[in-house]
Amino acid sequence: MPGINNLDSKMHTHITELHAFNIASRHGSLTKAAQQLNLTQPALSQKIKRLESFVGEPLFLRQNRGVKLTQAGEALYTATHQSLSDIQDIFEQLHAKKSIKRVRISTDFAFAGHWLIPRLAKLRDNFQDLDIQVVTSQTPGAPLDIQSDLVISLQEPVGSTEISKKSCTLFAEEVKAICSPEFLNKHGPITSPKDLLTLPLLNLSASPEAPWHNWDSWFTQLGFKAQKPKAAISLSNYTLILQAAINHQGVALGWQGLIDDYMDQGLLVSACVETVQSSRAYIMSLNKGASPHVQSIYDWILKQC
Repeated sequence: MPGINNLDSKMHTHITELHAFNIASRHGSLTKAAQQLNLTQPALSQKIKRLESFVGEPLFLRQNRGVKLTQAGEALYTATHQSLSDIQDIFEQLHAKKSIKRVRISTDFAFAGHWLIPRLAKLRDNFQDLDIQVVTSQTPGAPLDIQSDLVISLQEPVGSTEISKKSCTLFAEEVKAICSPEFLNKHGPITSPKDLLTLPLLNLSASPEAPWHNWDSWFTQLGFKAQKPKAAISLSNYTLILQAAINHQGVALGWQGLIDDYMDQGLLVSACVETVQSSRAYIMSLNKGASPHVQSIYDWILKQC
């Protein structure tokens, strides 16, 4: 083991010389290698001599028009040039990654699918030099990607203790019962929210701690005692909920800000006039001191809302 440690120490000492040797081997010229390494030719020659002294025999045959590898040089170049080339490739990839202006946005499936994605082309047109990534999570209470530059989530208003974050409210939680016009024509008129209990209700499957209204809380806030509806369909994704509602499968809960386009197109209508609000809101946060391009996306999203 002491011998191995001693060899490691020697290899560490000569690693820059090994790199210089590989460049000279590739070019077949000390002059060209010195130019690539921003060294004088004498300085490069000294590196090669020190490596040859460590190896114990010559690595190059000096010729009039450059250098030629000896048998020992061929063996050393064959053993090292691919590894050094791979390391160079990794460095180039890391440098390229660092130079890319990237903005990572974390949000839930509903906001991503029904607010952000419809505006993504416009966002792309306004920030063509940015790599924009969208990361989604549906699990309530699970922390969104800690590496994200922007986090947009439905939550209670952020307190003043969040001194490391800059936050703004995009829109408050406001929820109404919605369905397709055909469904309402077939089952309406609906004169009271209580009438909905006789109709198929589209339910978003989630844990009891989910930070958004469900049918139970919606009915309760309107003053109706929660009871099991006559028919219910549970789906695990809000996009599926809206697709089912558009296809006349039942009544869904619709969040203002997420269903606006569907309402404007006439694909969905209010099943009844009652609307329920809460203290929650879609809130966008970013770390204070974020880069200017992240701040630009933050300002753009806020303006769109």
